[in-house]
Amino acid sequence: MNRCGRLLIAMAVVAVVALPGVAAQAATPTPFLPTPAETSPTRTSPARTSPTRTSPTRTSPTRTRVTVRYTPPDRAGDRRKALAKAGQYLDGVAAKLGEPGIWVDSAVKSLDSTEIAELDQAAKAAGVPIRIAVIPARSISISPTGNSFSTSTKLAWEGEEIADQLYDRVGVEGVYAVLTHASSQSAGRGLHAVQRADKGPTYHVGSAVDQAVDCCSPTYDKMLARFVQRAQQVNKPFYVDAAPYAGGLAGLAALWAGGTALGARRARRADEKRNLEVARPVLNLEIIALSERIAVRPVSADPQQSKLLKDVLDTIEKARHRLDAAEGDADTEAVTTLLGSARYGIACLDAVRAGRPLPEPTPPCFFDPRHGPSTTDTDWAPDGGATRKVEICDECAARAAANQEPAVMMVTVRNTPRPYWSLGEELGSYIDGYWSQGDGRRWRYPDDEVRRAGDRMRARWRARRPGARMSSFGDNVGGALDSWASSRAGNSSGSSGWSGSSRRSHSSRTRSSGGGSSRRSSRRSGGSRGF
Repeated sequence: MNRCGRLLIAMAVVAVVALPGVAAQAATPTPFLPTPAETSPTRTSPARTSPTRTSPTRTSPTRTRVTVRYTPPDRAGDRRKALAKAGQYLDGVAAKLGEPGIWVDSAVKSLDSTEIAELDQAAKAAGVPIRIAVIPARSISISPTGNSFSTSTKLAWEGEEIADQLYDRVGVEGVYAVLTHASSQSAGRGLHAVQRADKGPTYHVGSAVDQAVDCCSPTYDKMLARFVQRAQQVNKPFYVDAAPYAGGLAGLAALWAGGTALGARRARRADEKRNLEVARPVLNLEIIALSERIAVRPVSADPQQSKLLKDVLDTIEKARHRLDAAEGDADTEAVTTLLGSARYGIACLDAVRAGRPLPEPTPPCFFDPRHGPSTTDTDWAPDGGATRKVEICDECAARAAANQEPAVMMVTVRNTPRPYWSLGEELGSYIDGYWSQGDGRRWRYPDDEVRRAGDRMRARWRARRPGARMSSFGDNVGGALDSWASSRAGNSSGSSGWSGSSRRSHSSRTRSSGGGSSRRSSRRSGGSRGF
């Protein structure tokens, strides 16, 4: 074999050996690593033989992929929960308003205890049952919590419906008002009120809301005082005001008014005469006792004592003459005012003789005004009544310290001795005179029932006047027309299949016994304002 043949055979053997390695390297690519010759300048160095190093095999950690699922918010469910929570809150508010008055949530700090007490008394004394609740707006809010993008608060109910929800839970006809407390109108602050009643007069509830917000917002005590004042004023139908001017009826109306006024005056004089028959014997004995008490006092040369003694004598003489000419309650009140001044003059005379300073004017002794001005006070409760502070004299204070019964002034009426304060009508003017300071100011009498008895008597006198009777007549006619219209509406909209009368049964309750109302009475008036 020549030299060329042997060369070809050697090249074929080398190709057969090298091709499998090249194919394996092509099947498994390796990352490109720059050689030292590519990263550093070329330089010539002697060849060095380095030992072969085997790198350990590295195992990559296994990574777990977390899958997050998105759950959309249950807005309908959240709204139902918020509505249920607001309803439960109003259930608790209704439980506090079984009687007319005002209830203020403890979270509302815009009203102090004195203002709340005054508003509660005004609501209780109103001519219509008025119930007022002052609550935080957030307590009936259904706005989602944690929403920083919303600047307004959405309440569970809007406008008059807030007051209607309270009415539904109390279940008694009357005027209902809810003041929602918040920092601004957008946050839910507002006044919402409604009158619900099937009979009786309609009151200016809507205009009461407007006047309260326009005149006094955001001062809560003034707002609610104005609301109570306006909400108890009757919104008379037009025919009541027009009736006295209706043509030929004017003469009859004038005769009726004159006869009614004359009858009212006679009835009042009869009441005052009966009262004077009870008060006159008591006052006669008091004048005699005071005159005898002054008569035994020694005459002093001191000018101040002489002047005080003369003033006391003159005052007693004036009381005697006024009682002789007395015809009614005004005369009784004037006589007891003079006797109270005389007793204070005696206390001043005793102080001057003892070298003490003149005492300050004080109300008379509660247990017996004849004891003179009071000097201290004590706790006392009548039979079955609440404990209250009463002003008493030194003599009664000594009896109280000794745990003895107080020396109560007893007045015999129809052969029965009774404590004087139990005769609120007969001796109302007697008490008013003693608790008068003589300059238009009055001390507060401790027994509220006496004041209420006097108020009832004066209300009875007012109710006999022509204007009051005309107003009552108009209210009765208006109520009858409203009932007739309601019954006709019920007949026209009632479903078939029911037998008997479809006329509504009206409720005249003013006090809640719990349980709420299953049917709403007629809406008479109402309004809602944010501020």
